[in-house]
Amino acid sequence: MASTKGPTIASNKLAMSRALGAAFLNHQVEQLEKTVTNTGPGAANWRDHRRNHDGVHPDKRTRNAPTPKGPKGKDGEATDADGGEDKVRRRDGHKDADVVVVDASVLVHALPQLKKWCREWREEVVIVPLEALNTLDLLKKGTSTLAQRARAASRILEAQVGTNPRIRVQRDDAFVLWDSMFHDQPLNVNATGSPEWVRRTICCARWEVEHASDEVAPGGAKPHVVLAVLSQTSEHQHDVAPTPLASASPVPLPAPQMNRYEPRSSGALVSAWAKKAGIELLDVFSPPGSTPTPANGAAKDPTNVRRSGEHQRRSAEEERGKRGGFAVGGGGRGRRNSYNRNGNERVAQCTAARPPSSSGLVERPPAVMAMMEMVAQPSRVVRVLARGEKLEPDS
Repeated sequence: MASTKGPTIASNKLAMSRALGAAFLNHQVEQLEKTVTNTGPGAANWRDHRRNHDGVHPDKRTRNAPTPKGPKGKDGEATDADGGEDKVRRRDGHKDADVVVVDASVLVHALPQLKKWCREWREEVVIVPLEALNTLDLLKKGTSTLAQRARAASRILEAQVGTNPRIRVQRDDAFVLWDSMFHDQPLNVNATGSPEWVRRTICCARWEVEHASDEVAPGGAKPHVVLAVLSQTSEHQHDVAPTPLASASPVPLPAPQMNRYEPRSSGALVSAWAKKAGIELLDVFSPPGSTPTPANGAAKDPTNVRRSGEHQRRSAEEERGKRGGFAVGGGGRGRRNSYNRNGNERVAQCTAARPPSSSGLVERPPAVMAMMEMVAQPSRVVRVLARGEKLEPDS
């Protein structure tokens, strides 16, 4: 009996574990199906998100679902009262151009404009030149604000290229020869005024202008091709946060080092040569909040950092004095009961024995003080060996 009961119990346990596993898997599948079906504000991909604030799937129709009520346009279509400029342009079918070639200056300093073109209801075809990608790779190294913007632009392009069919990268053969555009100018002028990275960007934009009609059906309208460059007007020029004055710092500050590839992100040369090449420009303005401002008003008060450090040291010393019981007239918290009738004299002695807070926590020995006085005098020369021994000055 014992030999037959053992295999029976083992088989029952195995069957029970399999049943529990199957039930658990069925429960997980049901939960996943509910999660996929109930599409909320953040359930689907952000590109497929329709901005439905009611939490109802766009294709899912319910019997008692409330219909949105709002002002209707001329065609009888409901329009959102607080739609904004983007929804008005969507309704009117407005677009900046058919094909937009993006310069590196727009990717670095006007990234919100690129995000606007990446939206699903836009119709612009965005072409990113290979030289713009090379510029982002050169600028994204480091911890400066320019490097952070270059890395942000690279992340946006990595997420869009290959997923959004309207965001494309320049093909290897999509360029024209530079000499075909400026054949009437001398070679030395072209070599000195146009760097190689400017030439590659202009050649890419010119190729898009000449071959924009290749994908259009015969008899169709010619696509409108523009080169998007950062606006060069004075009121929208990209500014850098003012650095603190050198006179306000106790030590001389190092000279600010500019990235050697930073002129590539200005768009000035690209804009000038695009006009010479006959390419239509689209001025893109940088957002108003793009100028970096130091925290806590450091740009307004250059000595704010130094003052805050002195205030912290002073407050720390006062706190230690309160804990140590050296405050005159009070005796300190927690040590009041240890004093006798001559407590005032003891407090005075302790206060006199304790060095003042302004002299520092460590008292320098007399030899060091004498050495510092000798060094402070410009007429005396002090020579010290490597192991710290002082040599007498030559008289």
